[in-house]
Amino acid sequence: MLTKEEVAMKRNTLIALILVLLISALAACMALFFRSSGCGTDSGFVTGERTVMSNGVERVYYLKLPEPYDASTPYPLVFGFHGASGDYTSFTEGYYSLQDVVGEEAILVYPNGLANEAGLTQWDQEKDLIFFDDLYRELEANLCFDTSRVFAAGHSAGAGFVHTLGCRRGDILRAIAPVAGALLDDYESCIGQVAVIQVHGKNDTTVPLGLVTPGRDYWIAINSCSKEETHEGVDPLCVAYEGCDVQFPVEYCAHEGGHEWPDFASDAIWTFFKNLPPSPPSDKPGNGDVEDLGKGTISFSIHYPSDFVGTPEKMAVALYPYNTTPPISTAPSAILNADVPLGEYRFGQVLDYNNVEISLLGLDYGDYALTVVIYVEGSSYPMPTNGKDYQGLQNISINSNDITVETPFELEPVQMAF
Repeated sequence: MLTKEEVAMKRNTLIALILVLLISALAACMALFFRSSGCGTDSGFVTGERTVMSNGVERVYYLKLPEPYDASTPYPLVFGFHGASGDYTSFTEGYYSLQDVVGEEAILVYPNGLANEAGLTQWDQEKDLIFFDDLYRELEANLCFDTSRVFAAGHSAGAGFVHTLGCRRGDILRAIAPVAGALLDDYESCIGQVAVIQVHGKNDTTVPLGLVTPGRDYWIAINSCSKEETHEGVDPLCVAYEGCDVQFPVEYCAHEGGHEWPDFASDAIWTFFKNLPPSPPSDKPGNGDVEDLGKGTISFSIHYPSDFVGTPEKMAVALYPYNTTPPISTAPSAILNADVPLGEYRFGQVLDYNNVEISLLGLDYGDYALTVVIYVEGSSYPMPTNGKDYQGLQNISINSNDITVETPFELEPVQMAF
């Protein structure tokens, strides 16, 4: 005769099995319902390099289809975005091991960024959103995938763009996996909701922790997670936050390395992606309270030099370590506002900027070097272009969420050491 403990164990095992079967059945039903329009179509697409027109430019991407590819099977779809100065071969030739881990379980797509005037391959937050939309439309019309299982992973600058996609295209993506990158968007522009696994090195000097924690804390908050309560995630180096919206977990994986794609990342990312519960895409944002998350203001002024070359197009305000001087060899410690309205500037004059909204999310009070960057029409963003964009830099002390800078910024051509 079974003991009470043995009966309870059998009952719990049976309940767990039933739940697994129900989830599997639900996933199968959703896969049938959320099929791309390319299902059942012999488009002639094969594994290899392809191009698509976007915004009047021929853009390159690499397509990796499962072997054998079945045009009636709705596969998961995974986008991979390379880092600055890279291209899709970072994925196809194994620098990022994601392709080996995923194997034949999903359709993999690796877009190429465009080179800026300095020859650096980079992701442009605005132009490449259009590229992503154009590419997604082409894939949706010609390939068979599950539109409720569309994922994006990226490294460095590619991770920053993946954050942007999670924010701006949360109505398309199910989950994102940024590795060594930061969320630069104003989170008020975010739509939809995504699950997140974020990987970062404790000794990353290219994208320091101070630049990464605000984005991490935003995803924790918007997905209704508790930052204080965690358990082990998909890897021993990952923490999973408690209390998240059931379909939108958040994990943060900190390792002892620097700016690399660590060995464990690919397994952790794919495990996280494929074990997510079914969830249809939606433009409904998360229910977490982010209304006042890290909000503050800054007031400052800029002297626009009379010999300014080019047309100002965009302004960003950021922080570097105290006493930073050009040439700058690292990413900023924090982005306070990535898109400050330029106002009615006049070359040769000083213009005041009062009570500009900023994000201090994840930032500690203290001494910093504050910079304003003026991006000139035709340059790249978010990484400024040497000798073309303009930058002002001065030391400040931050002891509240409302900052006032008394001395006008003097603009000089950007000097970056990378």
